[in-house]
Amino acid sequence: MANSKISGLPLKTSLIDTDYLPLVDSSDVTTKRSTFRDIRKSLYTDFKFIQSKSDFPTAISGVIYLEDNVTYFITSDVDLTGDRLVAGRNTTIIGGSSENCFIRSTGLSASSPLISSAWSLPIRNIGITHALALNLNASGNANQAIDWFGVNFVNCATIGTVANYSNFIMTDSAFLNSSGMTFDGTIGTIGFTQCLFDGQALGTAIIIPSTATITRRLRIIYSSFVTLSGETSLNVSLTATIPTEGYILDTVNFSGGGTYISGVQFDNNKALFSNCRGIANTATVANYYMTNNAVATDVISSGVAVKAAGATTAGEFIKFSHSNNRATYIGALTQKFLVTSTMTLVSGNNNQIGIYVAKNGVIIDGPGTLHSTDQGRETLSSGDGEIRQDNFDTSNDNRVQ
Repeated sequence: MANSKISGLPLKTSLIDTDYLPLVDSSDVTTKRSTFRDIRKSLYTDFKFIQSKSDFPTAISGVIYLEDNVTYFITSDVDLTGDRLVAGRNTTIIGGSSENCFIRSTGLSASSPLISSAWSLPIRNIGITHALALNLNASGNANQAIDWFGVNFVNCATIGTVANYSNFIMTDSAFLNSSGMTFDGTIGTIGFTQCLFDGQALGTAIIIPSTATITRRLRIIYSSFVTLSGETSLNVSLTATIPTEGYILDTVNFSGGGTYISGVQFDNNKALFSNCRGIANTATVANYYMTNNAVATDVISSGVAVKAAGATTAGEFIKFSHSNNRATYIGALTQKFLVTSTMTLVSGNNNQIGIYVAKNGVIIDGPGTLHSTDQGRETLSSGDGEIRQDNFDTSNDNRVQ
């Protein structure tokens, strides 16, 4: 070897981890050897190529502790053979494609999570498969975030829990025969975009328990749930803390015949469902009426409208509350409303009467019309009034002149 020219050595076009390569030691200018794997691992201290379990740090009592601020690039289907991963601070896991770059662990207990972390954990283009995939809880570590792209959960009976993160964002990803992703503790935003959810038999894809507090929003957009009989797409507890209209489903398709929405429904003030197929979408509706009202409305001054007296009965109310002859908007978004009213009134002959719609006690300009009574009875309509909601206390009532 010492007297051989490099050009005269046999050519080898592919290397495996156990192949030896000659090296010149700069400390004493002597020729030494090293395995291809050792050379590859030493090239970058903060970027590791992972072709097999041996490329990860050595497991300690069944746990592989990933290093802080290190990116692990998975190049194949890596089996941890009974061990599991615990991520460090700002550990990143990426792969070439979630179709052929996997993390699994044959022999790991079904009750042990494959991946655990208390820190931010970016993941890209990886497939994950295990009975229990995750245990992510950033409690005590402020401003941690999950940002995933191209992550597929495959054959996971329980994906696991994500708790106490500032943000969780998952894009272009999938649950494939996988269910049971639970969000708990205090989380700012939970967001899914362009994702496919195909759950396991009898499972629930996404769970928000009563103990969860979402401070900003739960948002799923441009996504699809395939939920067969016995399965559930979303179970969001009625007592979970979610802002008004902070549970957002936009352009989401539900199919398969299972239970699509459990807990918070489309007409709850926490919900804002729009352009979805397979479920009822949220509307903003207020309807109230009175029948055979015997309470007289006294108009004291001619030309001055007063609120119609008597008790009204609530019809359908979504994003509105109701009190006597008044609907109050309780939604979170600024909107315009089309308001109409029809009343049959009894008055003396040849009186001029009219009805109006008032917003926050102020009559809306335009829609009211005066009519002269004939035979003491007149049916009037206020016409159509357009109201823009500028604050959360907007209320509408009927006035009679």
